[in-house]
Amino acid sequence: MSASGTAIAGLLALLAALAPAVASDYHLSFLLQLLMMIALAQSWNLISGLTGYVSFGHAAFFGVGAYAGALLLQAGWPWWPAVLAAGGIALAVSVPLGFLTLRLRGPYFAIAMLGLNELGRIIASLWVGLTGGGDGIPLAPALLPSLQTNYYAMLALALAACLLVTGVRGSRFGLELRAIREDEGAAEMVGVNTTRDKVTAFVLSALFPGAVGAVYAMYTSYIDPVSVFAPELNIQMIVIVLLGGSGTVWGPVIGAGIIMVTRELLWAQFPALHLALLGLLVIVIVLYLPRGILSLLERRHRARPGRASEEAG
Repeated sequence: MSASGTAIAGLLALLAALAPAVASDYHLSFLLQLLMMIALAQSWNLISGLTGYVSFGHAAFFGVGAYAGALLLQAGWPWWPAVLAAGGIALAVSVPLGFLTLRLRGPYFAIAMLGLNELGRIIASLWVGLTGGGDGIPLAPALLPSLQTNYYAMLALALAACLLVTGVRGSRFGLELRAIREDEGAAEMVGVNTTRDKVTAFVLSALFPGAVGAVYAMYTSYIDPVSVFAPELNIQMIVIVLLGGSGTVWGPVIGAGIIMVTRELLWAQFPALHLALLGLLVIVIVLYLPRGILSLLERRHRARPGRASEEAG
């Protein structure tokens, strides 16, 4: 990340940290949901944006984390160890799934992940003794952290996810992932251990959805199979990354900001049509900016007067 990018990131992080001091509960809840989508989109970006393996099932890890966090909280765990453990449980679940699903490529991998997401919903619905089945799990208010605490937890997860993607992109590991995205066969021929790299990226990408799911459960105080294994959540991750810029650090941040703010504004003005209008807007942007909005911003930045001479010097 450039010096200017680091400065902007630091300023945004500072403003986000100060938000609870000035924001109403409504606005703080909105910011919490924005941070949640940034963390989830960055996680999806880590496997799908960098390797090109499009996952339609990352909500499965969100659901696993949500149930793990809720059950651990009910068992008497403090909230923050429950969040960390939920992330670890999602990571552990992802290891065998990664070895199984990443043998597939292209649409077969995408369909397999969609199937795993649905399998998670079915298990949560049928395992009534543990999950409450369709009735879900209500969490007693006495067990729950405050809105401000949940906000800071989500902020920490969003920042950590952004830092992880930044670190991976700048490493040899990230270079190998991008080589897999461009031509997996060629990457194997030059000595890249593609199986190891794909599984590692997959496992890392499951960690944050698990932890985020636990914070979400504590924020909403109630979860059920439909809400935490929702296919719509997968679609949101994909749209946010593609809209902002796939495989980049800032793309998911920009995409999440645009989607969340636009959705809120459209909902206020057109409550019956806001999702249709939002979908139309996304289609137009993706058609005319296939590399995402970040590519447009980068082109304008490079085209600034004096930029070429600065880079030459």
